[in-house]
Amino acid sequence: MFFIGCHSVLANSLTWPNGAKAAVVLTYDDTLDSHLDHAIPQLNKAKLTGTFYVSGARGQLSERMEEWRAAAASGHELGNHMLHHPCKKSNPGRDWVANYYDLDRYTIAQFEEELKVTNTLLQAIDGKRGRTFAYPCGDTDVGGGDSVIPTLKKHVTGARFASTPVNPMSESATNHHLIGIDNPLTFDRFMINAMDASEQTGDQLISAAQNSISSGSIMTFLFHGVIDKGEYLATSTKAHQELVNHLKDNPTLYWVAPLQDVLDHIDNQTLGK
Repeated sequence: MFFIGCHSVLANSLTWPNGAKAAVVLTYDDTLDSHLDHAIPQLNKAKLTGTFYVSGARGQLSERMEEWRAAAASGHELGNHMLHHPCKKSNPGRDWVANYYDLDRYTIAQFEEELKVTNTLLQAIDGKRGRTFAYPCGDTDVGGGDSVIPTLKKHVTGARFASTPVNPMSESATNHHLIGIDNPLTFDRFMINAMDASEQTGDQLISAAQNSISSGSIMTFLFHGVIDKGEYLATSTKAHQELVNHLKDNPTLYWVAPLQDVLDHIDNQTLGK
């Protein structure tokens, strides 16, 4: 559902709802408990919505199915993150990848079947067909180097890529805030940028959002754990809350929406739908 009313006109001729200067997409990977315990309650209180990339075989889905169904009913997007979260074990730091979920051992046919099953599972939860995707571990090919993107284009509407986590105290952290920004008229919707929010402070997350305003861009954040202790690649609940508060308090600067809504909004304007 889209906001109907005042739109801001961007330099690139595309407009965002509510007079906003940029679109912000908050994405969350891996079906983690902290998404239900912390991220979604913070978003709901602020009346904002996000995109949650679900790996269907993870226990947090089966054990808390009704909570995920309620999240979808309240406007959050459930995106496809594959059934078993397969990753390429050959890449550095991937010793944790089980052999039977090693993307290096997958064929395109196997990838496609897992993708389709996850779409079906998510449709059973939220009743929707249009679905975006996030690459597990940011991997875009299977064994032998065959790209999964042609297959994705048959089954999902867009795909979010991943950035490498950056130490927020390092010199590269400032440039890191430029990651996650896309031009809505020229971006590749099957390689959508995202800024990894792990270990970032609230000020750094807010700074990243502010960088998108002048260009009328899409700014996409990537969260894993939203928790103060436990899980992995975590962002503190305080930092997440500070970003949420900033976005809520500045509706004329940011249109915060799930990724599927943003893609639909762009199509409605650029394709005349």
